[in-house]
Amino acid sequence: MIWQRRSILVDSRNAGSALLMSAVLLAGSFVSFILALGLAPVANVLIMFGATPFITAIAARVFLGEPLHGHTILAMLAAVVGLALSVAGSLQAGALAGMAMALVVVLCMSGNYVVVRHRRDVGMAPSIWLAGVISALVALPFAHPENVTWGQLPWLFALSPGQLAVGLLLYMASLKRIPAGRAALLGLLELVLGPIWVWLFDGEKPGDLTLIGGAVVIGAAAANVWLDSRRPTG
Repeated sequence: MIWQRRSILVDSRNAGSALLMSAVLLAGSFVSFILALGLAPVANVLIMFGATPFITAIAARVFLGEPLHGHTILAMLAAVVGLALSVAGSLQAGALAGMAMALVVVLCMSGNYVVVRHRRDVGMAPSIWLAGVISALVALPFAHPENVTWGQLPWLFALSPGQLAVGLLLYMASLKRIPAGRAALLGLLELVLGPIWVWLFDGEKPGDLTLIGGAVVIGAAAANVWLDSRRPTG
């Protein structure tokens, strides 16, 4: 942002209230995501994120007039079944609060996709910086920096300026080029990789219902992407 500061300032002025709206939604997703991970297993949280592309597609249809095809509606119905299985497993594990926070993340991210897609005429990257400031102010009263060890600092930097910032910058760039629903669908790859990494490195094995529900959600999303790719363009 410092390197492109002139164009960033122009985009910030032109984006107007959309920039603030995007930042608030992103900040809500940042805080809710961390809370969800503390209240529910990683696999269950990520499976709930499987609803993001479908909610995004509906919101984009309502607010932006982007097309919502029949096969996408069928994929949504299949994903609802998968998410229901995942939630059932979460209730057995006592993770209802975590799943509720994950739903807040889904709603915030879907809203942000629609806002950014609506203002794809300007660069919305500054909203990531503003979202970081807002979420930091919200989290500050609950922070205990004196408890952070030197060994934990690399992980914190890998999460915030690493995974969050770089990932979101790439996502913002994609939303200027492809429909919001399709961009969110591609994000479902996280559902495949997230639980695997945690299982391999932290030993947190997903429950059977979570795995079955995840397979249904991922299968529905993959089928929807494949059918979208077969539609004629132009």
